[in-house]
Parts: sequence; C-alpha cells; structure tokens
Amino acid sequence: MKSRYLALGIMAVVFVSACTTEEKSSVPLYEVKEIDFSIEVNGFGEIEAAQSQKIMTPGRRPMTISWLTPENTYVEKGEIIARFDAQQILKDSREEELELLSLQQDIVKSNAEQNQAKQDIDSDQIFVKQEFDFVDRFAIDDLRIYSQLEIIDTLANRDFLEAKDDFLTWKETSIVDQHSSEMAVLGIRKKGMQTKYDQHQQALSSLEVVSPYSGLLVYEKDRRGEKPAIGQTVFPGRPIAQIPNLDSMQATLFIQANEAIDLAKGLPLSIRLDAFPNTLFSGEIAFVSGFPRSIERGNPVTYFEVTATLLEQDRSMMQPGRKLTAEINVKTPSKTLVVPLQSLYFENGSSYVYVKSGSNFVKRNVASGRKNLFLVEITDGLSSGDVIALSAPEQKIIQES
Repeated sequence: MKSRYLALGIMAVVFVSACTTEEKSSVPLYEVKEIDFSIEVNGFGEIEAAQSQKIMTPGRRPMTISWLTPENTYVEKGEIIARFDAQQILKDSREEELELLSLQQDIVKSNAEQNQAKQDIDSDQIFVKQEFDFVDRFAIDDLRIYSQLEIIDTLANRDFLEAKDDFLTWKETSIVDQHSSEMAVLGIRKKGMQTKYDQHQQALSSLEVVSPYSGLLVYEKDRRGEKPAIGQTVFPGRPIAQIPNLDSMQATLFIQANEAIDLAKGLPLSIRLDAFPNTLFSGEIAFVSGFPRSIERGNPVTYFEVTATLLEQDRSMMQPGRKLTAEINVKTPSKTLVVPLQSLYFENGSSYVYVKSGSNFVKRNVASGRKNLFLVEITDGLSSGDVIALSAPEQKIIQES
C-alpha cells in the first residue's frame, strides 16, 4: 500500500511539472532520483493449527453426510461428530444379499446336476458290467459248438462293451472336471459378492464418526476449499475434521499469481485478523507452493498458497478459521534509483527509456533490477536528475543516440 500511494504521489508531481514547465510538450515526464524503494505483497487467508489430530472418513465406500456437529464446538473423546445416511447402503446391501442367495442356488443346482449325471453314469457302468458277466459266462470259442461267425460276433460284442466302459469312465472324468471349473467360477463370483456385502456391513457399522480426542472441532476443507456439509458425499480416507492444538497456530495465505513477487521462505510479514483489525502480529514465510491454483470453483484467478509461522501466539484471538489479511515484506525500504514501470520499454532482449534532451528525446539502454507493482530499480544507464518520458514520444522528436 505504501508503494501504491508513493507511486500516485510521484505521478501527480510529474503531471503538474509537465504542465507548468513544459507547456509545449504533450509527453508526461518524470525526474529520476533516489527514493525509498520497497516491495510489499498483500494477501489474505485464515488462521489454522500448525499441529492437529485429523479425523478420517471411515469405511471403504463413498457415503452421504446426514448430520454434523456444529463447527468450533468443544467435543469430548468418544462423542459423535457426524452421521452418514444409511438408505443407499441398506439398498445396496440387500441387493448384494439377494445376489448371494441366487448364486448359492446356482451352486446347489450345479451340485445336483453333477450328482444326477454321475448316477446316470454309474447306472450305465452297472449295466455294462452285467453285460460283461453275461458275455464271459456264455462265450465259447469252440468251433465244434458255435460257428465261426457266432464266435466273431461274441468277440465283437465284448470289444463294444470295453469301448463303452472306457467312454463312461472318460465321461465321468469330464463331468468332474467341468463341474470343478464351473464351481471355481461360481466361487470367484461368490467371493467378490461376499467382499462387497462385507463392505456394506462395515459401512453400516461405521455410520457414526466419533471424536478420538477431546478438543475444539474444526472441519477440513477439500481441494476446492469446501468444508463437509449435510447432503455432501465424502470418500473413504478423506480427512473430515481435525482437533487442533490451540497452543501452536499458523497462517495460510493466498497471494494472487500476478502479484506474487520474489516470494521465498524466511521473508518477514505482518498480519491483521479481520476480527481484531487494530492488533498487528508478525511472522515469516515457512512454505510457498510450487505453482498457483484456483481456489474458487468457476473462478479462473489463480493464487500461490503460502504457509506462515506466527512469532506471537494469542489463544484468545487466534481461533482456527478466523480470516486475516497479510503484508509480506519482500524488500525493506532503502534509497534506490527507480523509474515507473510504464516508462521502461523492451526490445531484442534489452530495456531502454526515453531521456529528455532539450526539446527532444534520446533512446537510452538501461539495466533494471527488482520491481514492485509500480516501480523498477535502475542499476545502470541513468543518473539522479535525468528526466525521462512516461509514455513513448512522437517519432519526430526522438533523436538518434
């Protein structure tokens, strides 16, 4: 804010001087000189606990919240803080139970079919055995008693019975193998259904979330910045709430991406709580996110997330979730030669300004340093007292350097 007021003051002086001393020129001017130059970045955020005990969403399936304890309530260990809707879980559980019963009937039917097939084979094998006994009892290969054709017919009948017996043995083995494969498939299906059914039963037994600790209850935000609410579906393993350690608080800040200048760990900052605007707290940056992100659904503006350590702790003021504004001191004020940002131009990798020379202007290359939202350091190419143009002059009054 100091830099903004300073820049506005400079611009006012520049335009006044341009109108009084250079009435013939329409180009706004600025006299280069050393001023107190600083870089401050503003942000907003809220207080949070540096240490907390998280409470996770139970179960293994998404569930819908039906009731919540009000946030910032002091809860005792074992006290219920949330309940989930059981209707959908009960419906899914009953459907899975019916599927299991139907599958069990398929298993019983498959066993019955195998037993019936084996009984049929056993009956055929008994009949073949009786045929063997009959053939063996009356088989006579004496040509004096039976003709040669009758003897051949008897031997062929025996070969047929042997082939039939082998076929029945193979068929029995085939039925056993086929049944084993079918039972293996049914077993896999049953195991999967049983697992789902068990998950439903576990979910039904986890419809209430209790606090594992005593303390102040604070709900956790998701990646979109939204806290749990009644009717919201939450996924297993997601932190739903936390019990913060109120003796160790920190600040989470959001800095708009196009204003985040030279943010780094260790930079000092000051914060004011919205609830206590007259009290100033100091701190320093502990962490800066690697890339900006949107913090509001449907809003394309992106922010860097900054975590700040607070050098003073006050439990009576610093409650989790309290909103704040912050000012980060990227560069402390010091006498520096600066020019307004709009007076600096770039071409082919070089920066330059238009320096006034009599009634004309000369294009001069300069070396620039750090900048804030309004001013930029000049490290080489200009001297205190030089007068430069704040906007590009007409081509006819530009001299070759």
